Amino acid sequence: MSVRVGFIIGKEFDFVDTPDSMVDTTFLKDLPPQLRARPAPRFTWPGMTSLPQDQISADMAIAWYVHKHYPEIMVDFILPGDISLERLQSNLCNFIVGYDVLDAMCEGAVQLALVTDAFKTCGNIMPSWEVQEAIYMKSVYMKEAERLGVPMAPTIFARKDSREPQALLHEIQARGWQHFVTKQSYGFGSAGFKKLSVKECEEQPAILEEYFNAHPECPEYVVQEFIEGFCRNWEVRCFWFNGEFKYAIANRAAVSQSEGEKVGVIPEDQIPPEFLENAKRIGKQALEALPPLTAPDGQPIGMTLIRTDIGCADSKVHDKDTHWDPDAKTFFLNEIEYGGTTYFPRVLKFDAIPMWAEMYASKALEIHEKMSAAAKTKIAMDLANVSTADSLCDRNQSLEVSSTSSVTSESSDSVD
Repeated sequence: MSVRVGFIIGKEFDFVDTPDSMVDTTFLKDLPPQLRARPAPRFTWPGMTSLPQDQISADMAIAWYVHKHYPEIMVDFILPGDISLERLQSNLCNFIVGYDVLDAMCEGAVQLALVTDAFKTCGNIMPSWEVQEAIYMKSVYMKEAERLGVPMAPTIFARKDSREPQALLHEIQARGWQHFVTKQSYGFGSAGFKKLSVKECEEQPAILEEYFNAHPECPEYVVQEFIEGFCRNWEVRCFWFNGEFKYAIANRAAVSQSEGEKVGVIPEDQIPPEFLENAKRIGKQALEALPPLTAPDGQPIGMTLIRTDIGCADSKVHDKDTHWDPDAKTFFLNEIEYGGTTYFPRVLKFDAIPMWAEMYASKALEIHEKMSAAAKTKIAMDLANVSTADSLCDRNQSLEVSSTSSVTSESSDSVD
């Protein structure tokens, strides 16, 4: 009997069938038209060009590969419009591989509320809602990472219920910063990202006021001292599954580039060893900042896909409480993402789709086996408890009969 598993899909990009991709796409020839169609872009960024509608994204490729190669798994292809609490609860578990709450945010309040409620209450989303929320609300994992000693850029969290432009600027001034960046919790794709000068904000208070007015509903601004070295050094993105390193790619942040400068992306074998090893070291440590993952029945299991992005500082940091050597490289955690992230098949020097399919399939079967074993153990314990209760009942009945017989015998003797 096959195990029914949901794959939540709906990427707009991250193609597997680009000219430079190493993915063997022959298994996709029989992909049905209704699964081949992709949504229109929900989000655009500077320089984004029109995307061809006949290319296939990594999330769909992973799900279709599992469908084709793992007969013990019945894949439920869940597109954005299919998401409902009932649909999710009809499956053993549901993996987020291409569409999540951040995508739903771009589709309006109705879709956001529907998706959030379904993910939050279904009880079998992977990763769990607790893990997702810790990543969406960046202060959750960042504060825990700080407690664990993970290096990060000097940071101020400006929450919706207590922030005010001038108060934020005064806090930044007190920290000694000269330039800073703002980004947003529950944000993605550089939405709300802005680099600002302290001096300019002092001279023109309207700069910060305009930012606050433009993003009033954001639950949290993440405000950090601008790290100059982040512009010129590689940011290394490490991919992890079950807490184990799988591969890395590196790029230079698009938001930090000079006008007209192209952003390069390189595969793991081109990443300078110093950058790769430090990214793996810090990324591994950062994984501990997330809540543990559990199966739908509460049993602990290894974490599904997590991506850690590691930056590099190589010049003076002005924060009064941060003491990084300006003459040395300091590597730091920039961000954590999870399953709906970009898999970068077009950049890799190997075909990653079979690997991801195997990991998701193995995780589904692991969950099934653990839950089945736990259910069998519970049934056995319940039967044992019933048997024990029956034995005690029988024993009590025997004692009652024995006691009654004794009383009857004594009464007879007295009459005689």
